[in-house]
Amino acid sequence: MTDDRTSPRVDRTEQPEEIRVDTPYMPITPLVPTAHISGITMDNVNRAQTPSGLVPGASESGDNTEWDASSLDSAIEWLESHASFLNKQSYTMVEIQDKMGGTAAAGGLNGVGGGATSPLGAFDRAGDLARKHGSLFTTTQQSVRKLAEDLYQAANALREVKENYETAEKANAMSAAEMERAFSEAATSGSNG
Repeated sequence: MTDDRTSPRVDRTEQPEEIRVDTPYMPITPLVPTAHISGITMDNVNRAQTPSGLVPGASESGDNTEWDASSLDSAIEWLESHASFLNKQSYTMVEIQDKMGGTAAAGGLNGVGGGATSPLGAFDRAGDLARKHGSLFTTTQQSVRKLAEDLYQAANALREVKENYETAEKANAMSAAEMERAFSEAATSGSNG
């Protein structure tokens, strides 16, 4: 038996947002005949969902992770495209923080004892969980921005390597022409002598 939660091949985006389990009519108490349970509905926490703002557009290479390094130009373009995508994502991912109650929720809502509640609820540890989520969000956002910056720097370094390569190619072409001329001159002077 495999555990679907840890299996890497399970597509969890197709799962429903809610799970409903119908049960037979069950009175809760004989004293209150109108109170009964006929089913349970709960959020499906196993459903995977990517917020629409975090999906690359049609012309963006975005989350594409393979490229053909046949030319330095395509490598530079790849690096800059991914850096741009990640840089945008680092700002649009605020949608995730907003769904968790914004910066206020991450800052210290206390739950039952503190009065206010977080999107995670009002139980005693909800505030702690919201703060941990806020800290994880901030760290992830900073890491994504740093990665975008590093990709831009890599593109600039590769552009410099390309320029040096082109300069070296020109120098080699000149040297080859000079060598050909020297051989021609040597052949001409050798046949004259």
